[in-house]
Amino acid sequence: MLKDRAQKTLALRLCVSKKWLPQPEVVIEPYQQTEKVKYLLTDLDVLGICPSPIGGHVRVVFDCKSGAKESAMSRAFWLHGVMTKAASSHGFVVLNNKVSINHDHRISATDLNISLLHEGEFEDLAQGMGGSTLPIDAATADIESWEKFFSLKAKYALLSEYLTFSASRYWIIKDAGERCRKIVAKLRAIRYELDPAKADHLSIFGDALCLFLLSLSELANRLFLVLLKPVTRDEFTTPLLALLYGGYENLEAAQKIKKITSGVEAVDALDIFPELGRFEQLVRELLQAPQQTLAASLLARELSLIFLTERSKTDLVLQIATESPHASKFVVMASDYLCKALHLPLEFASHYSDYVLSVSATALRAKKV
Repeated sequence: MLKDRAQKTLALRLCVSKKWLPQPEVVIEPYQQTEKVKYLLTDLDVLGICPSPIGGHVRVVFDCKSGAKESAMSRAFWLHGVMTKAASSHGFVVLNNKVSINHDHRISATDLNISLLHEGEFEDLAQGMGGSTLPIDAATADIESWEKFFSLKAKYALLSEYLTFSASRYWIIKDAGERCRKIVAKLRAIRYELDPAKADHLSIFGDALCLFLLSLSELANRLFLVLLKPVTRDEFTTPLLALLYGGYENLEAAQKIKKITSGVEAVDALDIFPELGRFEQLVRELLQAPQQTLAASLLARELSLIFLTERSKTDLVLQIATESPHASKFVVMASDYLCKALHLPLEFASHYSDYVLSVSATALRAKKV
């Protein structure tokens, strides 16, 4: 059972009510490991990914402490350092109602882009931000759903490396292209261990789908601001690959490595990334509504936890399908890409596609009424 569950639940509800993508229990580890033994640095109670008004993402962190002997400013100073490591722009320290927080501490914390508040003030904060901490029909806002998902790591030893990555290292990689490549590689590494007939494995696929779409959300927004309206394929493919590999020089280096390892003189760009043609088609679709890709990532997360907990449709799924009509299509295309590019059973994509198409039809009928 997770610690500080009540406060984390409030943070999850706030994120979901705002349509932010939440990720609880993010483990922060060194970006470069110099010793054989892995030493973890700290962890984040809840990380929230918010849409930026001009594309891309903004990260916020919730530090939840239910103890009555905490120091408000000490937590603020600690969180400020963690925010730098996690590339977060704002932090919230949520404390027990018995902990003293004076106005001077609050104003000093705001200088660090941190808000200090008592647990009992959380709903006031949420309402002021246009959100809520009240109960919501969403698996992503349910702490028990997350606890069940985190328990999969102990249940499946062969999948534990992937689950460790998705809850830790993925979140400290700053470059969206690298995150995209890494999540594809990690999913490919466990493809033979996944069975679409198992709800647990269906949920793990959804986790990868969520993180893949999250990476593409940032990538597509950056590409949109660079290209705006590409004409030829070369005008689109080269910048896409350059962003995917962290710059043109890195792309050239990747191509040279591919030539050496494959023993082939000429390496087509198609060989650099799995099913590049399908990938290009997916990103082109995302560019039609790049800011709805984050909603697609949240939709994939919700479906992942729905399949895990064997729920029926939730209000959150219907809300996303109604408010972000492109999100369902993005989930369908991204799940199809992952299955075909990584040679996963197509049933994984079918489960997610059938679900979102059904919900989209319901949302469309509701609009016509």
